[in-house]
Amino acid sequence: SPPVVMAVVAPCLHAAWETVGDIYILLEVVVGLRKPLRTEPDNIVLTEVSLSKPESIVPLAVGLVVALAYTRVIEFIGLLIAKAYFVSRPKKVEPFVSAWCEAIYFSIQIFISLRLFWDVQWFWPSGWTYSMDDGRKGIIANGVGGIPPYHATRDMRAYYVCEFGYYAAMFLIIFTKKRKKDFWEMVFHHVVTSFLISLSYAFWHHRIGVIVMLLHNAFDPWLNIAKMAHYAFSGPLHVVADVSFALGAIIFLVSRLIMYPYAIYFAWMYASPPSVEHPVWDATGEEWVLKLLLCFLYPIHIFWFVLILKVAKKALLSGAVQKDERSDSEDEVDDKKAQ
Repeated sequence: SPPVVMAVVAPCLHAAWETVGDIYILLEVVVGLRKPLRTEPDNIVLTEVSLSKPESIVPLAVGLVVALAYTRVIEFIGLLIAKAYFVSRPKKVEPFVSAWCEAIYFSIQIFISLRLFWDVQWFWPSGWTYSMDDGRKGIIANGVGGIPPYHATRDMRAYYVCEFGYYAAMFLIIFTKKRKKDFWEMVFHHVVTSFLISLSYAFWHHRIGVIVMLLHNAFDPWLNIAKMAHYAFSGPLHVVADVSFALGAIIFLVSRLIMYPYAIYFAWMYASPPSVEHPVWDATGEEWVLKLLLCFLYPIHIFWFVLILKVAKKALLSGAVQKDERSDSEDEVDDKKAQ
């Protein structure tokens, strides 16, 4: 009946409008018009997700729509640049645009995360002992840092739902693109990452979620700048690809193979209240799921680092970065024609 429908639709519309307002506030923070992470009552919003309350899922849905929209804008700009530059090499347009989109997106996300959390103690490794003070510990303490349980500041929620939206969108889009050698690894990575972000959002583990997102995002701009430079330049300018790839390899090693396990350690050992004698095995159901999902990503990191080392080996032997190890055979043929 109409009253029943309105009882469902009205809260969903309100939640959607509120989330759009969150994103606007995030933009104000990014451009410096507003201080980040303000804890006034009117700047605190709910993040708990309940299937009995459809409106609680709406912010994540809005994040997906926004991510799809602004990644398409980034793609359109990249397409204009690529078509103008690669007039005689049209097969380079698609891979260039793909690298362009990821380089721009992840660069923006890194800037936003630094703008939001630069002055926050738990954001940096020296303060990771506080990275699990929300979640179960925060619920027991009836809040943390001025934030009640299952709530966040509006800019934090906007940051979270947009990041979720991006990985959810990439999971959908990957099936429409040409498959690369690591197709199923990418599918698994996007699924696990989407679940990690949504579950940490719903169960109020926002701090460790932000840390993990930054550790993952740090590498991607460098890899994709190297790809763009490889497609665009030859001769002396190709050194841009070589330098960017080398920096990316170092950042990958530090962020995903060294710092990431360090973050997992704090997520595993510091989720329990201080009174617990054996924190290794003390965890709620959702904490076990989050911890295991964090661990599942690490073998993929090792697999990708092996691919990075293969590219580095070829670069040392040939004198330049040749191609993405994940590329399919058609890309390889096109590379050889261009050389």
